[in-house]
Amino acid sequence: MNPSATADPAELDISDLELWKEGPPHEVFRELRGQDLHFSALRDFPDETGFWSVVTYDDIARVGRDHKTFSSERSILVVDSLAREPGAPDPMDLGANMLICQDPPRHDRLKALVQRAFTPKTALDHTERMRQIINLVYDNALGKHPDGRLDLVRDVGVFVPSMVIGDMLGVPREDAEQLVSWTNRTSAFEDPRLVPDLDELWTAFGEFAPYVDGLIRAREANPTDDLTTKIIEAEVDGERLSHDEALMFFFVLMVAGNDSTRAVFTSGMKNLMDDPGQMELVRSGAVPLEQVVEEFVRFNPAFAYMRRTATCDVELSGAEIKAGDKLAMWYVSGNRDEKVFENPNRFDVRRDPNPHQGFGGGGRHFCLGAGLARLELKLWIEETLRRFDTIEPDGSPERLSSTFLNQWYSMPVHLA
Repeated sequence: MNPSATADPAELDISDLELWKEGPPHEVFRELRGQDLHFSALRDFPDETGFWSVVTYDDIARVGRDHKTFSSERSILVVDSLAREPGAPDPMDLGANMLICQDPPRHDRLKALVQRAFTPKTALDHTERMRQIINLVYDNALGKHPDGRLDLVRDVGVFVPSMVIGDMLGVPREDAEQLVSWTNRTSAFEDPRLVPDLDELWTAFGEFAPYVDGLIRAREANPTDDLTTKIIEAEVDGERLSHDEALMFFFVLMVAGNDSTRAVFTSGMKNLMDDPGQMELVRSGAVPLEQVVEEFVRFNPAFAYMRRTATCDVELSGAEIKAGDKLAMWYVSGNRDEKVFENPNRFDVRRDPNPHQGFGGGGRHFCLGAGLARLELKLWIEETLRRFDTIEPDGSPERLSSTFLNQWYSMPVHLA
């Protein structure tokens, strides 16, 4: 049963993982959309200040588009530090060279450089290789589970995106499992099944960084036609990415590419399994797959929120925001705003138009990989339905424990 906010809004902490056991607390967000901006105390992080929850579609769009008032610097998470103790190395410091944690003008410079490499044509050129990877992953999964009873997340979902983006970057396919491990251990920090303690983040990055560093240096010495080469050779006005910037862009691509399409695909397939009528609409071709993808993303945005920090005092939906305050743009709420979407809690692949915020609320930080994600999801749905006449639940799925990553940890299914 989805928890409600009505008990005592003043005591509500939307970052409380207990609220997220069954997924995003949509009833809580529905109630918050009808109130002034809500402030949560971040009780699980007593050394941190709390944050404001931006929950309506229009407010998310306003905050996302106004980089002068709402900054992306320092962190995309509602915490400022993930250091084990004061003075210890802090994984959050890595954001200094990440595109996603930058404001203009530096953000615009980095984005202009990487857009030279990460073009729509880059994704289209890999269409058939994506199909091959999707089928290879299913072949491998069925090789281990010939009865077709497997885990859609752990046997399939974790491998397709990492192999697709890894293939584009020039990473050997046999390294896919290791890349999955590194990205899971650096992003799923709220789930003790994947990250037993925060030291694990540094351990994972300490293994990941030398691997990527070696790949970059190899391409610097011997360029190829892969995306890694294009990234390090991209040039705007005579300027290129620094070595550290290239390394961190590689890292962001791997984490975002791994988490996003895996989360959206497995969640969307569960929606189809739960509603045979919707499954038939997709199977019959009555709804274009491009449209199906948009509803997958609206209903199941891969990232529940992104953070901004106020640069000055400002009023927003009845709240007086102070300079330095944190704000969480809850895409899981904006995508179900009843003022924008009719019957927002109904999964409906016929929904059109579908102006969701699953790739961000607009502005400069709109997802750079949206085109690749849309194409990959379309091919993944297409190949899955082509191969399997039977796609049905085969046990109880488990959620990933996270307020940031909106995804499943495990999903037993039967494919035949």
